[in-house]
Amino acid sequence: MASSSTDTPAFPSIANGTRNHHMVMVSAPFNGINWLSWSRSTRIALESKDKLAFIDGIGLQPTTGTPQHRQWRITDCMVRTWILNTISKDLVNAYLYASSSRNIWLDLEARYGECDGTLLYKLQREISSICKLCVHVAFAFANATKTKAEQNDANQLIQFLMGLNDSYDNIRSQTLVLEPLPLVNKAYYMVLRVERQRMVNSEYSDIGEV
Repeated sequence: MASSSTDTPAFPSIANGTRNHHMVMVSAPFNGINWLSWSRSTRIALESKDKLAFIDGIGLQPTTGTPQHRQWRITDCMVRTWILNTISKDLVNAYLYASSSRNIWLDLEARYGECDGTLLYKLQREISSICKLCVHVAFAFANATKTKAEQNDANQLIQFLMGLNDSYDNIRSQTLVLEPLPLVNKAYYMVLRVERQRMVNSEYSDIGEV
């Protein structure tokens, strides 16, 4: 007798020996700057394991308490571990409290996936210089949000601004007088734009001195 279609989970299952929590999917860990290359490599790796649906949200989460939900949770925990293994140690703590692999992905995409004109310009220039100048901001952001489950929005913002060095005094002062205070994600984008603009201005200045 053929099995009913309801016996088959509507999501990728653990199969073919893929239950390897220590697997590292990509060679270069995510460092807060390399979103474009890292996200592409990670998606390719997940697709090769038939687990892309867990970050895309295509497969609906089964009803809580069912055997299918238990299997979904086990598989999602594995996918979460794979993703966490590919995030640098300076940033990973911000995602340890995420409830699902999709939530991790959506949060990463919201924080680091924004692509504006200045960033596109710099990506065509020297990506290494972006890493050097932006790494301080990324680390300050990670430190401010690593205890996300225990802090409210205002505390996260203050912790982030306190983690910046003195070169960000102006943007820090401008942020603190805004009403209402912005969310920490918005403040992060503001600081990152200022930093990218500094890099562009510096390059034009160097060109003018030649």
